[in-house]
Amino acid sequence: MSPPLLLLRSQIIRVRARTWLWAFAAVLAVELAAVALHLDGVRWASKLLLTLLLLGYLIVSVAPGQTPARVFGLGLLVACAADAALLVEGTTAFLIGMGLFGIMQVLYIAAFAKLGAVRAFGPRYLVPTCYLAFWAGLITALWTRLGPLAAPVAVYSLLLVAMAALAAGLGLVGAAGHLAGWGGALFVVSDLVLGLGVAGFDLPGAGLAVMATYGVAQLLLTVGVRRHLRSPAR
Repeated sequence: MSPPLLLLRSQIIRVRARTWLWAFAAVLAVELAAVALHLDGVRWASKLLLTLLLLGYLIVSVAPGQTPARVFGLGLLVACAADAALLVEGTTAFLIGMGLFGIMQVLYIAAFAKLGAVRAFGPRYLVPTCYLAFWAGLITALWTRLGPLAAPVAVYSLLLVAMAALAAGLGLVGAAGHLAGWGGALFVVSDLVLGLGVAGFDLPGAGLAVMATYGVAQLLLTVGVRRHLRSPAR
């Protein structure tokens, strides 16, 4: 690790893990208020801080040098960039944001695979099968309504359900992984509400629902990975 990164880490670890979580909760509350009150300027700070605070929590909580934590932490950084892209209006910005979130999903998948989520399923394929069936049914139902966005949404959502299935697999590796499984499920709910909006279904309170479920999903995924890495079984 380069000297600047070592210096940055030394400053980060001075802050207790619980402090990072309290800060995340406070910023998420600000973000939800900004969504409700349409304070777009505030969101450039509150929304982008969410995953950065979770990254700080992960750095403080996990011993250095663990590859799954590094890969997952990189995913949090990519998620921050994706959040920034989605704050910009327009189809191009939306596609960039979705592409960045797709990269985040790949990184999360890689992290969960390194933690043993794939091997944990063994002959038990009920959860992946259910997620895959949900994806196929939803994409089939919404394909014509999504128009030119149908293909990229289909690819991204396939990565999303794959991540959620592997997050559920962490629960089979150990009890510490159950939080990640719930986080993956909430991530699917968040993007489902967002996707329905893109398809033309105007749901009441959709913006609040998307951010609330997204924020809690990222929190549960991060805490789940942290607990799994620190579990006695490992």
